[in-house]
Amino acid sequence: MNNALVVDPSISGVSGDMLVAMLVDLGGDVKLLNDVVESLEKLPHVREFRVTIEDVLRSNVKAKWLKIAASEVRDDHVVGRDLIKWMDQVINDLGLEGRLRDLAFNVLNKLLKYESLIHNSTPHDVRLHEIGSADTIFDIVATIALMNDLGLINGATYSLPVAVGGGTVKGGHGLMPCPAYLTLEILKESNYYLVGGPIDEELTTPTGAALLTTLFKPIRYLPLMKVRKVGYGAGSKAFKGISNVLRGILGCVDDLNPLDYEEIYVIECNVDDVTGEILGHAINRMIELGALDASVISALGKKGRPSYIVKALSREETISELVKYMISELGTLGVRVFKVGRYVVPYRELRELSVVVDGREFKVRVKVSKDSDGRVIRVKPEFSDLESISKSLGIPVNDVIKCFLRQYSNLNLS
Repeated sequence: MNNALVVDPSISGVSGDMLVAMLVDLGGDVKLLNDVVESLEKLPHVREFRVTIEDVLRSNVKAKWLKIAASEVRDDHVVGRDLIKWMDQVINDLGLEGRLRDLAFNVLNKLLKYESLIHNSTPHDVRLHEIGSADTIFDIVATIALMNDLGLINGATYSLPVAVGGGTVKGGHGLMPCPAYLTLEILKESNYYLVGGPIDEELTTPTGAALLTTLFKPIRYLPLMKVRKVGYGAGSKAFKGISNVLRGILGCVDDLNPLDYEEIYVIECNVDDVTGEILGHAINRMIELGALDASVISALGKKGRPSYIVKALSREETISELVKYMISELGTLGVRVFKVGRYVVPYRELRELSVVVDGREFKVRVKVSKDSDGRVIRVKPEFSDLESISKSLGIPVNDVIKCFLRQYSNLNLS
């Protein structure tokens, strides 16, 4: 079983301090926060940086609240290279290396990349307002340090859809709509699920969005998991009508990490007056329209009539086209659509290999599937190529298959 964490920003959004507080509530070591604070206070422009953790109630939900008191002496306009320099100094002082260092800079670089695009500048030269402070560095480094402490850096980490709020917010660039320009660009880049509201407030900050999209895979519903602990990180404001807390669900999933988890849709209908030729044509056409797979299952329908269940697997973006096709081609009056989760082998590629049969060399295309650890899961030769060899030599296809398997029984395509 592997560690898994699902964050739920679907009601109150996410900010860096909420994420840090939630991880502390899940059992993250508070001493790590003190280490980050000590490193930040070594920066020349930081006069004081203090962090306290308090238990608070947000709409009668008990949560951890991260309270930051900071004093900085710096120019009016911090630019991207300043933030990069501060991050580098803090990470070096903490001795963070390898993947931890890379993740921290991935978050920061994402913030600078889209801020510079919005302002037609470069990541090093773009002028920063809200994110140009030491607490941005704290949020990034503290989050990654706590996730590492909880054994989650290489674990399964997911996020439910993120609430972005509504209305307007006043920042360094003046009055802006919610979500802020930078927040929306970051969520768009990562193809994240987002929802507006449920109140007219800024619920997701740019730093929260950058952390979320770098460290957590977007999902719509909770995956199959066993829950060990639930943690709550409070936002700084108490809103009327919603509980301003970020919920984290810590547990474990089966040892399926080398596989990818994804959510797809099953589309199906029942028919009892369609010919076999039409059904065969429908299967091929649905694949052409984007179905991941399609099949027909024989069934016994009402009044004892033979019938069929026509099924297709689809991603969200192809549902509409497939449903319309089923109705128009098969004449069904209703199509069922429901969501399922599945684990899939993440890497698939087509290779060309040489095989010697009856003293002659032939080229065979081979489908190679690997997990995320690089292990070969399956090697499958293209049947049409084996069939062509069979015809060329006048021998059974089964003999060609056996010959291929003998030559590649210990195939290593790493």
